[in-house]
Amino acid sequence: MDELLTAPSEIWQRAKSELQNCVTRDLYSSWFEQLELVGGDAEKLLLGAQGEFAAMWIRDNFIDILTKHVCLAAGRSMSVEVTASSTCISKKPDEEPKRAAGPADSRRAVSHPGKFAPPPSIKPCNTFETFVVGEGNRFAHAAALAVAQNVGTAFNPLFIYGATGLGKTHLMHAIAHFVMRNSPEKKITFISSEAFVNEYIDAVRDNKTLEFRRHYRSIDVLLIDDVQFFAGKERCQEEFFHTFNELFNAGKQIVLSCDKPINEVADIEQRLVSRFGWGVSVDIQAPDYETRLAILRKKMSALRGNVQISPEILEMLARRFTKNIRRMEGALTNLVAYASLVNASQPLPISKAQELLAEAFMQEDDNQVVDIQIIQKKVAEYYKIDEAEICGKRRTANIAMARQVAMFISRRLTTHSLQEIGKQFGNRDHGTVMHAMNVVDTAMKNSDNFKRSVEYLLNALSL
Repeated sequence: MDELLTAPSEIWQRAKSELQNCVTRDLYSSWFEQLELVGGDAEKLLLGAQGEFAAMWIRDNFIDILTKHVCLAAGRSMSVEVTASSTCISKKPDEEPKRAAGPADSRRAVSHPGKFAPPPSIKPCNTFETFVVGEGNRFAHAAALAVAQNVGTAFNPLFIYGATGLGKTHLMHAIAHFVMRNSPEKKITFISSEAFVNEYIDAVRDNKTLEFRRHYRSIDVLLIDDVQFFAGKERCQEEFFHTFNELFNAGKQIVLSCDKPINEVADIEQRLVSRFGWGVSVDIQAPDYETRLAILRKKMSALRGNVQISPEILEMLARRFTKNIRRMEGALTNLVAYASLVNASQPLPISKAQELLAEAFMQEDDNQVVDIQIIQKKVAEYYKIDEAEICGKRRTANIAMARQVAMFISRRLTTHSLQEIGKQFGNRDHGTVMHAMNVVDTAMKNSDNFKRSVEYLLNALSL
């Protein structure tokens, strides 16, 4: 094969021609047509997508088919790397890009190209506008927005905690986007605690701790994800303690996220726990059915192309994935990718969707430790009544109280909506469930014995 045929540009043109013949027109125009060759050599092609979201989607769903056709076009084994065009084209330090910058411009995710600045890592799609607000995250959303609007003065530090995949990182990215859009002069860094630790270790090894400190103590908005990774790392905690003090005393904004309340994280120094509590802590609960469905609908509306995913399939996903929104969105991504590759012009049958997600459903079911039926049985046993009475019509005092306690616990330990809970308690409406919540909450405040009973049941059902 001559030199012309081995040039990266020739290989990419061949690969694109073959892709155009083997995928649907909508799929090609949505995801492959705008890909451009921005670099490469004899072993790898570097392709640029239009924005970080497109690059992420292609990496997650189409990297295998891209690699296959590049290898066929080259006649040998090659790798393919896809990144956002704005971050993959090298330029001189002082050279400004010849295009208008927007709020979704990922190159501004870190607004100061310092020595220790991480690569741009804030997703363009993670804004306040794309965050779906529900009962379980309303306070966290309001607090994050207040921080973005009043940097360094409202809720400083802001500590966001909750299980994986519920939107903590999305809110942190949204704060960064808001500040970049409205106060572009401010220096912003979003970084995971693991990356912070690794940078500190490198700085110590290379005798550059002064540069490290100078960099992180000059930031206006510091967002650190997953601070539970600091646990047990005494020197890094010491370094962050002093960095925290410098920023806080200078009126700079600090935002932290964790998978649990900071006082439940083992091996975190008490003085750090104390400082994290200086501002406000907000938790994110798993969203209810209505919020999950709204998230899926918003994600579908943001997608390009002509892929058809029926409302019935979206409802199925919202009902089956209750604990981890990231996993639910991943399931939707898989369905969209399959529909794009097979036949984007025809709706995906629900039977096919169930087949494609069978393993994901099994994994999700394995994570469902408690359901409403188990709660009803346990509460009925505790109050020594027939389980059927929990869902029945009788309203004697002991039965009504047991029913209300079961509703209260169902709301606390599951992610079902008020309407869903009511249906499983004899087709009662959401107002009845809301009334039960209020009755039990008031009774717990007025009676220590009653409170101990409910807490016993909560603990027993949480194991």
